[in-house]
This record gives sequence, structure tokens and C-alpha cells, in this order.
Amino acid sequence: MWPPSFSSASPGLPTTSEQALHDSSDYLLESAKMFNYVGWKNTCNNLFIVFTIVFILTRLVIMPFWILHCTLVYPLELYPAFFGYYFFNAVMAVLQMLHIFWAYFILHMAHKFITGKLVEDEHRDREETENSDGEVAAAGAGAKSQLLAIGHLILNNNHPKND
Repeated sequence: MWPPSFSSASPGLPTTSEQALHDSSDYLLESAKMFNYVGWKNTCNNLFIVFTIVFILTRLVIMPFWILHCTLVYPLELYPAFFGYYFFNAVMAVLQMLHIFWAYFILHMAHKFITGKLVEDEHRDREETENSDGEVAAAGAGAKSQLLAIGHLILNNNHPKND
């Protein structure tokens, strides 16, 4: 990740604690995805719940109140302010805003999961309907549009796609 690599060149700024904290929930999300693809829905759901809790704790509680506090306050006690201090903290502030943005979507998904309004896989369903529509369009379109072996439809750019 970019901020830790920059902070290694700047004295007094944490590197490994920020990176370890930032990556702690990623393993849970990747594991949940793997169990979802295998079809172990209960394990996937439990890992998603644990992921949500760890993500909120690490990125919305520990990150701003411990890591950002340390990067804003303690370096000024040891060193005078320098360009790296301001630049690094600006990047960390942008990262924190992204954490808030991502947390909104994660909590939205968790809310849908808890209330039972979660569709199995919206992206996969959308791809399947597009492929079935594309096969029909390709069968009647002739030489101008054709269905490739991998399932993608090639359309002539001179003509608008009929939906």
C-alpha cells in the first residue's frame, strides 16, 4: 500500500501498524468470497458478519482514533513540520474518507443480509440475462453481429444496439 511505503521514508510515522490494521479484514472478505463460490453459504454468511465487524472496528474506530491521532500529534513533538508530514496525513485523510464510503456499502449489504432482502448474486444474474438476450440477438443478426465462443456479442458500432 502506498502510504506505508511513503511513511518508511519519513521519521516518526507508523508503517507496519497501519498496514497490518488495514489488511486485517481483507483476508476475511476473500475467504467469504471463496466459500461463496464453493457453495458453503452458512460459512460465507458467518465470515461476512465477522468481516463487517472487523472492518468497522479497524477502519472506523482504531484507524482514526489511534493511527491518525498518532500521525497527527506525535511527530510534531519530535520533529518540526515538514512536507512529508502534511502530504502523508493528507493521503491518510483521503484513505479514511474511502473507508467511510466503503463502510456505507458494507453496512448497506449487511442490512440487506439481515433483513432478508439480499438477492443471491445480482451481478451474476445480470450477466446470465445479458448472455441469453445476446444469443437471441446474435442468431438473427447475421454477419454484422456474431456470438463468439466465449459468449460475448460483437456489435457493429455503426448501428445502435436494440434493447
